[in-house]
Amino acid sequence: MSDPDARNYFRDLYELATDASASLDDRIAEAIAIGRDRLDLQYGVLSYTGDGVYEVVDSTATEGSYPAGSTHDLEETWCRHVVANREPLVVADADGSEYSDDVAAEATGIRCYIGAPVVVDGDVYGTLCYSSDRPRERSFDDDDRRFVELLTCWIAREIERDRHYETLEAQNARLDEFAGVLAHDLRNPLTAAQGYTELAAESVDEPEAGYLRTALDSLDRIDAMIGDTLALAREGADVGEREPVELGTVARVAWETVAPADAALTVADDRTLVADESRLRRLFENLFRNVAEHCGPDTAVTVRGTDDGFVVEDDGPGLPPSVADSLFGEDFDRDRRGLGLLVVERVVSGHGWHGAVDADESGTRLVVSGVSDAPRASTPA
Repeated sequence: MSDPDARNYFRDLYELATDASASLDDRIAEAIAIGRDRLDLQYGVLSYTGDGVYEVVDSTATEGSYPAGSTHDLEETWCRHVVANREPLVVADADGSEYSDDVAAEATGIRCYIGAPVVVDGDVYGTLCYSSDRPRERSFDDDDRRFVELLTCWIAREIERDRHYETLEAQNARLDEFAGVLAHDLRNPLTAAQGYTELAAESVDEPEAGYLRTALDSLDRIDAMIGDTLALAREGADVGEREPVELGTVARVAWETVAPADAALTVADDRTLVADESRLRRLFENLFRNVAEHCGPDTAVTVRGTDDGFVVEDDGPGLPPSVADSLFGEDFDRDRRGLGLLVVERVVSGHGWHGAVDADESGTRLVVSGVSDAPRASTPA
């Protein structure tokens, strides 16, 4: 591009696109104005045509027929060609072109037009166009066309991203509502059931007491599943503020919370790592809950710091191959993994770490790598 003024406009557009301080509406308005000035035309208009009506979303026109917020018959606009063909339309002088008798020429009074489709999520959202009541003294060149197409693509991506954020926020709101239902409507009667079952178990003899203890174990498992579901619904894959934490300290606190019977924890090669402490603790709680539920007596569990992460291993029966192979994959199979292991995956991926599992008849070994580098803690005596 030889025109230095044209390069300046591209520079302005780049600066606008990278400015995170302004709102989307303000940036779109500025982009439309940049295009108008670059092309030296009277009007710049962003329209929405998704409902078959030409609605002006934003416009450089503050008076006349096409200010922001106005609506028009799409079939009487130049933009109908752009929407129908999903291609740019360039008309420097309507009177001297094949569009001299186009209905838009009479309905709008526009004699010069350049516009392109704004495609959002594969559908035509509307158009970005620049126009004038007077023919243009010179034809639009390739740089003019590319500039409009670039503006259009940028606006489309911004609208698309804003839509996705709105969708995500709506989903998060529904998940939060769901989490509230779990926390209140399910846990309140569950707590009552646990209490009365425990009281009944203490008041009867065997074998009824054993039956009630089995029922109580099932209620405790339901309570843990509700906790896992709450964690996934409220926290998703994101992690909160990260800070230096001691691997051994977090592991021991999680072990005391779960308190697996007939199992022992050893922390070797303790280290400091940068993590969301509460999420990391939940990872260990779910791993240790697996030990409590699926490993036999006298199980040994070891948490060991490594140069780029940590390892958690046990000498239990080992995860079934189908479960081990499915961990840290793209597809989640709840029937094979369960919610607890899904929480483990989400904590690892949410930190940007990498996870791998080895399992056989001698036990299970989870290796977490890619952990942020931090000074290693001295090994306790």
